[in-house]
Amino acid sequence: MKIGITTVSNVIEEWTYKDLQDLKEALTEAGAEAKMIYADSLDMELSKSGITPFQSGERAAGASKGRERIDVDGVLLRHLGTIRDYEQFTYRIFCIKAFEELGLPVMNPVLPWLFATDKFGALMRLSAKGIPVPETVVTEHMFVGYSALKRLGPSVVKPLRSAMGFGIFKVDDPDLGMHAFSYLTNMNKPIYVQKFLEKKGSGDYRVVVVGGKVEGAEFRKGITWKSNVAQGAIPKKAKLDEELKELAVKSCEILGLDYAGIDIASTKEGYFVLETNPTLSWQGFRKATGINPAKSIANLILSRAHR
Repeated sequence: MKIGITTVSNVIEEWTYKDLQDLKEALTEAGAEAKMIYADSLDMELSKSGITPFQSGERAAGASKGRERIDVDGVLLRHLGTIRDYEQFTYRIFCIKAFEELGLPVMNPVLPWLFATDKFGALMRLSAKGIPVPETVVTEHMFVGYSALKRLGPSVVKPLRSAMGFGIFKVDDPDLGMHAFSYLTNMNKPIYVQKFLEKKGSGDYRVVVVGGKVEGAEFRKGITWKSNVAQGAIPKKAKLDEELKELAVKSCEILGLDYAGIDIASTKEGYFVLETNPTLSWQGFRKATGINPAKSIANLILSRAHR
């Protein structure tokens, strides 16, 4: 049994590398082989015989002329790499979709993964199903963003696609926010304004769900208003009540995710789902809880690959 793990040719982030190593070790322990699939080196051949996936370049180990056919029994979708163009983005998305068209289990499935990695897409679906989310305005018009800041008060402005708290900033003054919105508009970027929440304990929960079950949770106490471990937040093992567990599991179900880290804030008004992370890094979670979710992820995809 061979399971592909999507990554990119040049992994520089330490936590990303450790996540990949955890998955490789978990698959090996379960009696399977891990095969790296480099998203920035994928080729697809289409014919009346069907779809044949290849990867090219120096990473194509043992292949003649640096090209090899990809022969796997399932795929763990982790990373698609840096995207510089819309067509490049859709190409890589449909390359992963091609593995699904071949009848292989892909975790997380690429279209649910796409929704969950987009902050607007994820909260749109959750809100439509009654999941509590912060008040949020998404627009391409800077004056709409300005009006939202005046109405919502202190708010957080986020890129639609980002991770680990990078590129996220807090705005208290609508006129200062207007300068940022002018820049985003000129760069053809949507504007995402979310009401700032006063979180209990100056942090939030990261609940890890695999196969519809809660693996565990960490409470990430920020050294600033950000609660990302990559931004210096301190993770500690957390005890969860049933409402928190149900919110996390239901969020995964609504988005169609096999596994994810669900970020949830506790406020005086109740719980709010902040973000969903289908490519979560679990190094902080593992350190805080002693739980390695890679084992459950590996077992889940192997159970589906055996069908």
